[in-house]
Amino acid sequence: MTDASGARSATSPTPPPVAAPPRADDERKVAALLEAVQDVCPVPAAAQRVLQLTSDANCDIRKVAEAIAGDPALAAEAMKVANSALYRRGKPVDTLGQAIVTLGLTQVRDMASALAMMAAFSSEQERSVHFHTSSVLAGTLAGMLAPELKGDAGAAFLSGLLSEVGAMACVAIDGERFTALYDEANLDWEKRAELEQRRYGAASWRIGGRLLERNQLPPHICAAVRSHYADEDAASHSLLQRLTQFGRVAALEIMLVPDGVAVESVGPKLVELAGRCRLPLTRPEALGALAVRAVSSAESKIASAR
Repeated sequence: MTDASGARSATSPTPPPVAAPPRADDERKVAALLEAVQDVCPVPAAAQRVLQLTSDANCDIRKVAEAIAGDPALAAEAMKVANSALYRRGKPVDTLGQAIVTLGLTQVRDMASALAMMAAFSSEQERSVHFHTSSVLAGTLAGMLAPELKGDAGAAFLSGLLSEVGAMACVAIDGERFTALYDEANLDWEKRAELEQRRYGAASWRIGGRLLERNQLPPHICAAVRSHYADEDAASHSLLQRLTQFGRVAALEIMLVPDGVAVESVGPKLVELAGRCRLPLTRPEALGALAVRAVSSAESKIASAR
């Protein structure tokens, strides 16, 4: 250090900055990514209106229907979910008002949040890794399996649907780099988590959980999305967490079944994955048939990925 005359002063030189602990650096990376997502992928106005209306338990269903109708994609998804095997009772649902009654206000609110985020992340880059398709299949698998294990089908569907929202966020902000990372991992979940941790400060499912928290989704949904079967506390995970983990990994295995090969043939692999996720299966031999039903339920979107 020098004084005004150019002579070196008697004070000690400024020490070099101390490197931040890895955890602090990771937190900064995650926070920066979440801020970028908020700027680049805002929640659509129609979904914001739905969230505002459904925050009141006594809200007018007609106003909610009008708000949903303002976003054709949201309206189509609401009708599709209300008519799915998870919710349909008797005659088909053919109006948004009926769909809202069928789903319930809480489910409509949560679904509006979920679908708004998924719509915000839709891009050509994202479609190249098929996260929307795998997420729909993951939600269908989790939702269909939940009743057999005495779980909540609606919550399982929603958390499965959102199971890759963190990866979608990474693609939205860091498209080419993320797809290169994804290709390098080559379907190895542990390798993918390691690469994501290095670049973004956390595995994408943890980023997804943080993103959902920021968007005020229910804590049990956030916890399910950010969980992984290799977590240190995996033995204490809830059924919803285990179903979400299973949906996320099983959907990809099903999508990788080659054309011309029966989807049911993936059954043994699904049994292995269910064991890895610690699912208390009562009929493991039925997983192949479950895969067939799930693909049939989501066939229009699955077909677009093949």
